[in-house]
Formats: sequence, structure tokens, C-alpha cells
Amino acid sequence: MSTNPMVKCTVDQCTHYMPGEQCMAAKISIYNDETKGESQSAADTQCKAFHHRKTAGDIVGAFHNSNIGGMVSAAFLEGTQVTPVVECFVNNCSHWNTGNVCHASQIEVNGSNASKSLDTDCETFEER
Repeated sequence: MSTNPMVKCTVDQCTHYMPGEQCMAAKISIYNDETKGESQSAADTQCKAFHHRKTAGDIVGAFHNSNIGGMVSAAFLEGTQVTPVVECFVNNCSHWNTGNVCHASQIEVNGSNASKSLDTDCETFEER
């Protein structure tokens, strides 16, 4: 049985970003860089759940992929962290597993001041 990895996120311009470097998305998807089609470093990966936060309308538009139960739990249960489901399509990562499952215990998604998915990276990527 697989459990979701804890997600540390610094993508502060994403509608799913929460203070405390948390992600409030219900599900995130990690992909290879579309132009290269494969990843050889963390810079070649991207979080496709990224949704640029520019207006209040962007936040409303991203609501369909929000982990409401996790956000409520995190607000009232000390030590609880919002943890999205993580699917990964970077099949040459040492943490990738059959079924596009990430079996790392924790991942870190970076992309301070990102304006598009390409500006985000899965720093946990390790080429196998």
C-alpha cells in the first residue's frame, strides 16, 4: 500500500500555495519538461497543478482542485499538514513507481515567482 508523500511547496504565485510552504491542492501531477520529453535534472520537471494566482477569479477557478478536508484539518488539528495526492509521470526518477505513483516519503516543489508550470521544479527528482 502506498501513502502520499508530504509536499513542501515554495511556489508562492500558485493558487494552491498556503503559508507554511504547503500545497492545498487535492492532487498534483509532476511531468517532464514538455520540450525535452524527459528529465535529467530537477529543472526538467514541472508541477502541472500550477495555476497562476493573479486575481480573486483565479482562486475561484482553482477551487475544483482544492483539498477542503485537509485545509480544515490543518487549521484545527495541530501538527496536521495538508497533503495532496501526488501522481508522477517522470518514469526515470528513482522515486517513480508503477501506476505513476511517487513513493518518496516527502517531495519538495520549488518555483518562487513562477508564472507558468515550466517555472516549477520537483526538487526531489533523482535520475535512476
